[in-house]
Amino acid sequence: MTVTHDTDMYYDPYDTGINADPYPTYARLREEAPLYYNAKYDFWAVSRHSDVERGLANWEVFSNRRSDILELVQSKFDMPRGVMMFQDPPEHTMLRGLMSRVFTPRRMAEIEDQIRRYCIRCLDPLVGSSGFDIIAELASMMPMRVIGMLLGIPESEQISVRNANDASLRTKPGAPLKVANADSIADGRIYADYVEWRSKNPSDDLMTTLLNVEFDD
Repeated sequence: MTVTHDTDMYYDPYDTGINADPYPTYARLREEAPLYYNAKYDFWAVSRHSDVERGLANWEVFSNRRSDILELVQSKFDMPRGVMMFQDPPEHTMLRGLMSRVFTPRRMAEIEDQIRRYCIRCLDPLVGSSGFDIIAELASMMPMRVIGMLLGIPESEQISVRNANDASLRTKPGAPLKVANADSIADGRIYADYVEWRSKNPSDDLMTTLLNVEFDD
């Protein structure tokens, strides 16, 4: 992996023009600047598959502990323990082992019908229309609906949970995320009431299963 200086290659992750069709830029990065430095935003970008693969495996150098969001990394924010995707081994290995006990094929199959019914409910009113915005009409809510089904978050409250998460990660087109209060991004208190309520009212959902998992710390 080498740094290439003799190129006019410029990559800006906030450029809406690039983001609309990033693949030509990605191809140039791989060909001309596989290890690219952006002086404006002070970050390095690795673009070739083999280099990325080695980097992902080398968690001691390329750590996840400061998150994968550039603005959070540069804010010197310390991500709290327990956020699995922002952990390195051995903590990540332990958390992944716990999650693998509950994210089973059987569990996924159990909610498949619910997911299909939700999709039908969203898409049926659009039958016969000349077109629709798949992001606004379906995709923007799908992740929260599925997470809500798994965790047992009532459907009536799922939108407010999604909006609270979105508010802390909102960006303007073409501009970096403003980290006014980094702690709020990792604030899990919005879920605390659900966890507390479910601990007293167990059910056949993912949250109940996680609450009852036993492991050696």
